[in-house]
Amino acid sequence: MRVEEVHFNHDTGAASADALNIRVNAAGTSIVAPEWKRGLPSQPAAYAAAALGAQVTIKARFSGGPSDGAHRIRAIDAWVPPATPAGCLGWLTQWLAQLLHALFGNVLGNTDARTVTFDAAGNSGLETFTLLNHKLKTSGVGIRTTDWKWQYRHGSHWHDFDTTQHKIYLVLDMPQAPWNQNPAGNNLQLPWTDALDRACSWALGVTTKDAAAERITVAVNTQSNQSYTPSTMFLDSATGAYKLTSYLTQINGGAPFKLNCTDCADAVTTFSNLLGCDLFEGRFFNMQTKPFLTLNGNPATATDWVTWNWSYHEICWLHQIGQNELTYDGCLQLDLSNTAGTHVAQHPVKMPFGMSAPNDYRFRLVQSGPATLASTTSRRLVK
Repeated sequence: MRVEEVHFNHDTGAASADALNIRVNAAGTSIVAPEWKRGLPSQPAAYAAAALGAQVTIKARFSGGPSDGAHRIRAIDAWVPPATPAGCLGWLTQWLAQLLHALFGNVLGNTDARTVTFDAAGNSGLETFTLLNHKLKTSGVGIRTTDWKWQYRHGSHWHDFDTTQHKIYLVLDMPQAPWNQNPAGNNLQLPWTDALDRACSWALGVTTKDAAAERITVAVNTQSNQSYTPSTMFLDSATGAYKLTSYLTQINGGAPFKLNCTDCADAVTTFSNLLGCDLFEGRFFNMQTKPFLTLNGNPATATDWVTWNWSYHEICWLHQIGQNELTYDGCLQLDLSNTAGTHVAQHPVKMPFGMSAPNDYRFRLVQSGPATLASTTSRRLVK
């Protein structure tokens, strides 16, 4: 007997009991169930923790069963802790193995046991299994690997008959725009696994949206192969779309590249909202800045503290734009020092835009000029 198929996203119209609609990137088409099919490369699945209800289910199909018969079947975690050497080294080895399994291992738990019936040829239909003791709602953002050992019951004993392996992405909540869950057509705005690889690594383990947006903001600001330019590099001038494919190519490739405030705002919004946050890009206009730490700057390097005369600056806003709203800026670090000649670098994360209070974003960035807020925000489509 063997497993033929495993389905995670078995209901493309909902995500309360199964996986999200996703795709790999702008090329190709969406990933559809069965994500695991014998003889083919395994495809990943993704779950939105806050959207999940009381029961999460998968579906599976089997072959090689008893002709016109039935078996009780289940899947259990195949991971086995390593043998523990004696002494302190043994304790440390065991602790490290448990930690790695918690961070990167089985998040799906086990399945319940189901009675599966087989036809005359020994093939089953598509059977529904409920996940038991899963950690999808509590593990936080990440990329995990589940190894399942499939078993059937004979008499009073369970017997192994197959194993399957599954790559699982976990985000905090339903992805927000520009991402959506429309399964129709070749929808480029389905969550990309190429983007999830990056976002889930940057925000590994976080369990709140505030923490996720902070991690993404800091990560966008501190990529080692980037530097600032006043020109927008990742905006499609013809369509207004964010060139996410190009950005991913740059940060994954390692070669030096440049970007500006719009590019950083697009990245922060796009990756944060992929994890379930609710950010928007929005501009303010006409200002002379105070010294700030340039993109990927070193706080200890005097020349990395710069000033600019900007016609506009684009940042991210939590929920909406406004004088009293909260901001995120992946393009720079502000100077929180109140002492001339010294600098205290601070990533602008969930910082009130404000006006003149010492902890206001505007107070720390703007030396002079109106810094007039735009009346609209955007979440640029990805390509």
